[in-house]
Amino acid sequence: MSVGAAPGDLRHLSLRAARAGADAIRQARHRGFRTVHKGGAAQDPVTTADHASERAILDLLARDRPQDAVLAEESGLSAGCSGLRWIVDPLDGTLNFSHGASRYAVSIAVAAGCDAGEGRVVAATILQPASGACLVLDAEGAHDGDARVAVNRDAVPGHALVAFAVPNAPGPRRRAYQALVGLAPRVADLRNSGSTVCDLAAVATGELDAFVSFDPAAWDVAAGTALVEAGGGVTRRWRRDGQTVFATGAPAVVAALEDWLGAERADEKEGNDDDQR
Repeated sequence: MSVGAAPGDLRHLSLRAARAGADAIRQARHRGFRTVHKGGAAQDPVTTADHASERAILDLLARDRPQDAVLAEESGLSAGCSGLRWIVDPLDGTLNFSHGASRYAVSIAVAAGCDAGEGRVVAATILQPASGACLVLDAEGAHDGDARVAVNRDAVPGHALVAFAVPNAPGPRRRAYQALVGLAPRVADLRNSGSTVCDLAAVATGELDAFVSFDPAAWDVAAGTALVEAGGGVTRRWRRDGQTVFATGAPAVVAALEDWLGAERADEKEGNDDDQR
């Protein structure tokens, strides 16, 4: 960790940055916002609220921590020299937001040791502007206000409530759904709320038992993964059918997901080949 970057200071700044982003989103909703679609894909919108939130967050980080690197969804990577990297999703759940739904969030994480790899998240905030729900991570653990959050560690795989997310691109999206077809009968239910960040917050608090995703971006999962792990959960990543599968949550459920969605069987591969002809 860089000199002068006390864990408490980073926690406080992550919370301030998330609040700045949330305020920008609320203002954009009040004034009216515009929506475009990345690559013309209906599944991948971006709004002026996304950009306003990111600007507010990056302006604050530039003032308070100009030596740190930043990886933000809309503007990419800005280099730093401190060994710290802020990982920013200014508005996760944009499709929900653009349709008037309330399931969206601002996600802020800061990782230490990024000069020698991916680093370790040392502070994070997930803030849901519509409800005000806010989870914060620091050296003492994950908190919802003054209460410690805890994963449902006793969850049983066959009775688990599992959230999922899939890629936007048609090919990877199809392969992910094909994998989930085999998973669905093995758990109590699968859910897709439209916000990875909100789902990870729900896993951290025990509302959901696990979350599984295919090829997630760092800004989608950095803060949420750290909160889940601080609450007693585990995280696994593995390769399947050319994709990285990511799962986090209750230990027994994640182990089962890795087993059920593990190495592709020959009969599955033949079926995929048939679908692609």
